[in-house]
Amino acid sequence: VKSNIRPVKTVVVRIGIIHNPSNMFTCNFPEGLRVLVFDENLQTLLSLEKHLQDFQYKVTRCQEGAGAMRLLRNHMNTFDIAIIEAQNSTVDIFRLISEIASEIDLPIIITSKDDSVQSVINWMKIGVCDYLIKPIRPEDLRFIFKHVVKKMQVGKRVESEEKATAEKSSSVGDSTIRNPNKRKRSLFIDGQVGEKDQDHVRDSTTKKRRVVWDNELKKKFLDAMEDLGPGKAVPKKILERMNVVGMTRENVASHLQVTFLLLLTMASLN
Repeated sequence: VKSNIRPVKTVVVRIGIIHNPSNMFTCNFPEGLRVLVFDENLQTLLSLEKHLQDFQYKVTRCQEGAGAMRLLRNHMNTFDIAIIEAQNSTVDIFRLISEIASEIDLPIIITSKDDSVQSVINWMKIGVCDYLIKPIRPEDLRFIFKHVVKKMQVGKRVESEEKATAEKSSSVGDSTIRNPNKRKRSLFIDGQVGEKDQDHVRDSTTKKRRVVWDNELKKKFLDAMEDLGPGKAVPKKILERMNVVGMTRENVASHLQVTFLLLLTMASLN
């Protein structure tokens, strides 16, 4: 007896990363993370590509410095993160990245044989997110997606704060009567609050302010650390040297801890 039942074909659909920021954490993230890799040494470049592909990252490799910079500047939306070699025989990578850092919204990781703390600080000043010392180990590359996640979180935080600020400013007339704190701020603007009350308003506003450490703030922070020197770079002194309105000692202390942890990690690797 012949069967009329046809064999069923099983089709497996592999869902990759969705590059809409709001859906970044769905599907198989971080598989499919789009990585631009530049290194002049072909053997190193192929090794990096293999390690990244082992983690299911999608790699675009480039062996030419000028070509890598063109990709960063003109096709940044093609990538989620870039791994760039610091040393180059044909172009000044440091100068080019410092020029385009403000134009591109892309985490950049630097790889280098230079294991000095000063080199790390110099690159951090222009906005790179990490600094890896050669030779690069596979485990150094496994969690590079954390920089993409951090960038997204900062972007969402800024967006939500801007939205909240806009909503507050649009409804300040009605809420001033109901909210005594807003009433104080209104009186402060009109010059009807005493000096003591003014300090109270400033303190309460400052404590609630969140700080987004953009490239400009990071540079001021690192410049202050460098000017003060070892042993004197304490939160209070750094805060005074930075002279940023709304910045608190707690904000500086927290960022100082993160920076020291990075420098300690670099030292341990050496």
